[in-house]
Amino acid sequence: MTFTASVISAREWGARPPKDKFPETQPKYIIVHHTDTPNPPNHVSKGTLDGAKRFAQIIQRTHMDQFGWSDSGHNFLNTTGGWLLEGRQGTLAALQKGRCVRSAHAGNRLGNESPGIENEGNFMTTQMSAKQWNSLVELCAALCQACNLKPEDIKGHRDFSPTDCPGNWLYSQLPRLRLEVAQKLGLPDILREGSSGPKVRELQQRLLDKGFNPGPIDGIFGSGTKNAVIAFQRSVGLTADGIAGPVTLAALTKEAPPPRISLINAAKGYRGLPNQDQALDWLEKQIPQATMEEFSRRWRNDG
Repeated sequence: MTFTASVISAREWGARPPKDKFPETQPKYIIVHHTDTPNPPNHVSKGTLDGAKRFAQIIQRTHMDQFGWSDSGHNFLNTTGGWLLEGRQGTLAALQKGRCVRSAHAGNRLGNESPGIENEGNFMTTQMSAKQWNSLVELCAALCQACNLKPEDIKGHRDFSPTDCPGNWLYSQLPRLRLEVAQKLGLPDILREGSSGPKVRELQQRLLDKGFNPGPIDGIFGSGTKNAVIAFQRSVGLTADGIAGPVTLAALTKEAPPPRISLINAAKGYRGLPNQDQALDWLEKQIPQATMEEFSRRWRNDG
């Protein structure tokens, strides 16, 4: 599908030519970073369009001149003003074909084959502004559509390398990010740790009804609810990831089949009753003659 996010191209922000041409890749993830630079009011871009372009130039210069890379290491930059900018050149062109270009943001080959998003700021404890958050959601949704990825494929840099990136706060918000991306894409409900609301409350009640205790029925998907989802998933043979997606939710809402009635118990139920003979005669007519003959051969008492 076509990549739809509004992104300022590398040419538009004045990028230097790259030293190499980068091979196209098939993305498997979307990888979230932070730039580990000052937050407002000391942010580099100052939240403006001109500032966003200057920041992209600074990053490219650092990556090429100090790190020795062939171009910007990341694929996208999301500034405090909510401006989205192309990083490694060729990224936007590749995405129109559902592909990406090999980059240098993740610290290993697997991660570098997927788009990396640098978010301006340090998010160890600082929370992202609504404007910057909304642009991150928009970009991730567009990447999912273009590359046929799922919201579950959104990861943090620390999932690929030993690093604090993208910061403790932002990493803790990845479940929320996946949920909001799924909602933006109009996907079926996916409830996970960090979700909240009436649908989580309904999930908790269904878990409790099935004998799996999620803790308080409070509409907040915390560790207790996650553990209950994992236990339920294991009990029915599903992938035990603690995420209540369409398959898990369908299994929770499925009614248990009625208990199986055995033939011997059915026969015993009519023992000594006035209609015993009529009942057993009816039952016999429902059983194929070949089955009756096989039964007789196997269990007949000739003694």
